[in-house]
Amino acid sequence: MSETNQSLTQAFYAYFQAAHSELGNCLESYTLNGCAPEALDQLSLDIAKLRKELTEATSFLPSYDQRQCDIKLKELEESLQKLRTVSAPKPKFTFKRKVNKPSISPILSNSTQEHVPNMLLSSNISAPAGLPSTTFSLSGYSHEYLTFSSFPASTAIDASDLVISDLDHCVVNLLPSTPADLQSKLKITALHARNVRNCILLLPQIEGSALLHDLSRCVIVLGCHQYRMHTSSQTDVYIAVSSKPIIEHCTNIRFSLYPAPLRSADTNPMGNNLSVQDFSHIRPTPSPNWALLAENELIREGEWPVHRDVDVDEVLRNLLPSA
Repeated sequence: MSETNQSLTQAFYAYFQAAHSELGNCLESYTLNGCAPEALDQLSLDIAKLRKELTEATSFLPSYDQRQCDIKLKELEESLQKLRTVSAPKPKFTFKRKVNKPSISPILSNSTQEHVPNMLLSSNISAPAGLPSTTFSLSGYSHEYLTFSSFPASTAIDASDLVISDLDHCVVNLLPSTPADLQSKLKITALHARNVRNCILLLPQIEGSALLHDLSRCVIVLGCHQYRMHTSSQTDVYIAVSSKPIIEHCTNIRFSLYPAPLRSADTNPMGNNLSVQDFSHIRPTPSPNWALLAENELIREGEWPVHRDVDVDEVLRNLLPSA
């Protein structure tokens, strides 16, 4: 094997091992905690992408390494298929009886149509198509300060996936601030965020994974077991995570540890792993797409917007990464 091929093989195998481990962790988490259908779709795309990259690497990978990688990929694909089968809703068996159709179909008046708010929880409102019954969603807000108090009083359930999408110039604060919050707060099993711009997200510990897509000029605070960010830019991430954070097709992402002043008394110990893996930069040189936040660039304790009586636009001007 030439020196060039050996270097390429070592770089690819290290990348493949990291990607395989992260995908396996996601599968294990979804099997234990459940997940939204869109999370399975994204996982399927990630596995397919890794399969394509393995195919492209066959020009320099030795036959033995090709076979070993292929075996590991097949295991992932089989596990994903089993999870899809288990997660698919089971059709209800009913006896059907032929009935005569009415000659005139009833028409609902506009006055009977209910307004569905942007922030919804399936415990008392029907969730949109494609989301499981334990998913609550925060979508379509602009220039707002959003907290747990925005939810109806009956929203506390044992476990839920949180979906955040299509937000612009918002502060989202889901941190518990009172004993009542600690007793009734939702146990977030997974986070799915997409198309969030110019926002600050203050989130508690998430039991499973965090999958983020298309974020731009944001500040994120969260704790989780797995963290994956795609196609995002100019975002500061304050994180406590037990596995290596993963980014892909991202630029200007900065990381720091979860701020101590924002941890609640009941928060379980979370990992401090800031050894970020960039799947778009598998070379041994440092990735140009992420960095650690410098000490003089951190948000200080008294600056965090933990109270809703703040000027949202002013807070965002002061705390978001520079344009």
